[in-house]
Amino acid sequence: MDGLSDDIWDSHYDLAFALHIERANVEYLNGYFENSEEFINITLEKARSPLEKVEIYNLLIVQYTLRAKYEEAVKAGIKALNLLGIDLPLDGLETVISEEFEAAKSILADREIASLIDEPAMTVPDKKVAVKLITNLLTPAYLNNPDLWKLSVLKGLNLSLKYGLVPEASLCYAGYGMFLNAVSGDYKAAYQFALLSLKLSEKSGNIGLKCRACSSLVSIFYYWFNHIKDSHAISNEGYQAALESGDLEYAGYILSNRIANSFFQGKEISQVLADTSRYLQFSQKTKNQLVTDTLLGVELILRNLSKLTPEKFVFENEEISEAQYVHNCQVHQNLYSLCLYQIRKCQVLYLYGHYQEALQLALEVEKQLSFITGAIPATEWNFFFSLVLLAVYPKVSEDKKKQYLEKLDTNQKQMKIWSDNCPENFLHKYVLVQAEIARISRKDSEAVELYDFAITLAQDNEFVQNEALANELAAKYWLNKGKYQYAKIHLREAHSCYLRWGAFRKVEDLEEKYPQLREMTPLSGSFAQNETTTTIHTSTGSDARVLDLATVMKASLAISSEIVLDKLLASLMRISLENAGAQLGFLILVRDGKLLISAQASVVAEDVAVLQFTPVEDCQDLPVTVINYVERTRSDLVLSNAAAEGLFTADPYVIRQQLKSLLCTPIVNQGKLIGILYLENNLTVGAFTPHRLEVLRLLSSQVAISLDNALLYNSVEQKVLDRTQELNEKNERLEQTLRELKLTQAQLIQTEKMSSLGQMVAGVAHEINNPVSFIYGNLTPASEYVKDLLKLIELYQQHYPEPVDEITEEIETIELDFLIEDLQKLLDSMKVGAERIRDIVLSLRNFSRLDEAEMKSVDIHQGIDSTVMLLQPRLRKQGGRLGIEVIKNYAKLSLITCYASQLNQVFMNILTNAIDALLLAIDYQENYQQKPAITITTEVTYRNSVIIRIADNGPGMSTEVLHKIFDPFFTTKPVGSGTGLGLSISHSIVVSSHGGKLTCVSAPGEGSEFIIEIPIAPRQVL
Repeated sequence: MDGLSDDIWDSHYDLAFALHIERANVEYLNGYFENSEEFINITLEKARSPLEKVEIYNLLIVQYTLRAKYEEAVKAGIKALNLLGIDLPLDGLETVISEEFEAAKSILADREIASLIDEPAMTVPDKKVAVKLITNLLTPAYLNNPDLWKLSVLKGLNLSLKYGLVPEASLCYAGYGMFLNAVSGDYKAAYQFALLSLKLSEKSGNIGLKCRACSSLVSIFYYWFNHIKDSHAISNEGYQAALESGDLEYAGYILSNRIANSFFQGKEISQVLADTSRYLQFSQKTKNQLVTDTLLGVELILRNLSKLTPEKFVFENEEISEAQYVHNCQVHQNLYSLCLYQIRKCQVLYLYGHYQEALQLALEVEKQLSFITGAIPATEWNFFFSLVLLAVYPKVSEDKKKQYLEKLDTNQKQMKIWSDNCPENFLHKYVLVQAEIARISRKDSEAVELYDFAITLAQDNEFVQNEALANELAAKYWLNKGKYQYAKIHLREAHSCYLRWGAFRKVEDLEEKYPQLREMTPLSGSFAQNETTTTIHTSTGSDARVLDLATVMKASLAISSEIVLDKLLASLMRISLENAGAQLGFLILVRDGKLLISAQASVVAEDVAVLQFTPVEDCQDLPVTVINYVERTRSDLVLSNAAAEGLFTADPYVIRQQLKSLLCTPIVNQGKLIGILYLENNLTVGAFTPHRLEVLRLLSSQVAISLDNALLYNSVEQKVLDRTQELNEKNERLEQTLRELKLTQAQLIQTEKMSSLGQMVAGVAHEINNPVSFIYGNLTPASEYVKDLLKLIELYQQHYPEPVDEITEEIETIELDFLIEDLQKLLDSMKVGAERIRDIVLSLRNFSRLDEAEMKSVDIHQGIDSTVMLLQPRLRKQGGRLGIEVIKNYAKLSLITCYASQLNQVFMNILTNAIDALLLAIDYQENYQQKPAITITTEVTYRNSVIIRIADNGPGMSTEVLHKIFDPFFTTKPVGSGTGLGLSISHSIVVSSHGGKLTCVSAPGEGSEFIIEIPIAPRQVL
């Protein structure tokens, strides 16, 4: 685009607009938001129509949102909506929200929500654009002012209900579901609106809208009626749609929601932490500040629980402290992320037994709940707020106890609604709080029953962290009752569950509070009991005890910290060799149903060889039968002496190498085979001990997740590269199109020039006809006069010297004196006619100058005069129509170096248009009373240039027409009366060929003035 001319916006507006929008998108997709905003601002300044400006504002809103400039995004959205005639006030929101809500209820009445999908499509363009704009405005409005978000949702909904169904309204339907639930607690109706949102996006075939609908469904609605683990499929579907559509903003939101759901579900912390680290890389690369802040908050919590921070109550990572994190959220006006962080910290503080601090945080969050409406952590706030109140209840005053019981009642009523809608997610929480209420109420038998029921529900629905918590609270209950044997059972189970969750600092906290845990007999078996799955749940068994958890965590984090496939493969192979005690290792990945070798490592080589997916069957350095067996059975295979025992002694590779120790293990994620890890040690028999296998098994879960994500990230990177390449190619094609347009323009200039010459020839024919007719009319009497004179001369010759009477009579007959006198006049008239012909021909030559291909110094006034002369037939008075007066106000000009014939063509085009406008006014406007005139003025400027002004006192032009007069093929003349190229070509001649300027000033009823400015001396032009 650097090669585009400065006048591209004037000469090829549509192309310039498309190029700048495309460039802004390319910069956005590559994460260069400042560059993208620069192109957006240029396009916004040059855009001509309101709809075009709104399209640009849409891009600006998305980018402001990603960069946490929520207030700027809101202002841009309000400006854009104003262009469409839609008011989005910032004051008196409660009144306006109420009005819009009543309007929505009135239109919806008792209609079936699902039936709205069959409504007629919206056909009003500006309303469709308005709904799209409102959809993009929802996120910054939600984060900046929840009431403004409510109004935006209702505005978008009502536009769709009034003017017809439009896919862009899908998020407004989902938002209305949230609003409806907040007002009336109607979860089912809200959920139906969310499903309508998804169906509408799917019906439209717009994957960009589908990703947004999936994001909304997963983050806000799905868990009300479905187990949280089932949301993963929808999340993946939405994420793929976001990547395919290039919607980086919502791709980030979906990843953030995925982490929130994983934390809520109680997935293994090391896995969630690894995912968080990877997703942070994505959000930081795409500069999505909201997602970055949210994920950073989760990371601080998970690092603390994983015992990766130096102290129990320290929440930080290598780059940021808790104080800095809180400050950054406040600077970014991001109360959403801060509120989520405080809820999770409240949970951690409660787990560590710091109830007063947890209570303080819970009360702070209560003030900000409007910023997390519908978000799943809001349900966690309800749960832990109730538990904190119950923990501090025995030590507070009677007044406080009464307040706390009222709050507990309110919280439990809400939790009961949730548990009725979805018992899988919420019933164990409701029951556990009820158990604690029974405890403080001294209802012992009820409490015991409820604790056991909560434990069973949490276990059945796979909420390991809440199973651990329920066991811990049950243990405390029995300890207070002096029933130590019962307490020990629950403490062991709590310890085991916390360990499986990966909350090592909580495990440490539990062991510090209850030292007897270290002496308790483990309830579960060792890792070695599970041989068919790579997802290992840790326990308190004897084999697990000998594992160095710090080493395992270090290795796990090393694997999880890599998202680039090549680096991950190298890190994985080094860690595998080190922890298994292997000499040689291969990583085999499953791609399109085939086993392909992706990495090879050896203790004798410093670097890991990352291969280009070599098929297993083509490799001579692997026991192929072993690999095929593990692929088929998906079970671990460990051989102490492969050449002498087992099923694979006949394998060619085993025989050739006389192979001793061999280990081959599948890598499985969510039941899907991702790859196979093959290790060997040919120095000793029995090199791969059960302990080393357990380490690999413990790591294998993280390996599977990391590989899956790295492959996905690799796919995303490739898609971004392909998209960038596609956009670059498109840009090149557009530039090629521009070059072709310029060539076409040159051809059109020539065509238009020939058209002008045609007009000129018609004028010449008309002008020459009069003097020729005049000469022809005088030739007959002149011929007779000559005959008479010759006859007279002949008679004189015959009778000279004395004339006879006959000569005398002849002299009298022909009136010799008059003849002699009139003959001279006739000759003079013929001379005048001949001179007229000569002037016309000279004007023709001055106008066309076909022999002048180079710039020459000419008298510009001569060119103007020649053009005016050729247009004389159209300027004269004809019949009852007034003639057009040409007024010349010439300044004293020096010779101008220019393409004279091209400038004459400009004068012809402008003067012809002026004459057409004046004749139209004379013929069709009854109120046109002034004398039609064209005024031509020239002047010299201090810029070493000349200005030619050609003004008429005709009807003038509207602003809309004035903006388009230099566009190719634009004309206001009837069909067949003009090509629409004259002024476009004139603009190109003045600007491109001469480096000048051509502008027009006009207003209805005030005539038009074209102003041509060209340099006196030539200069370098495009």
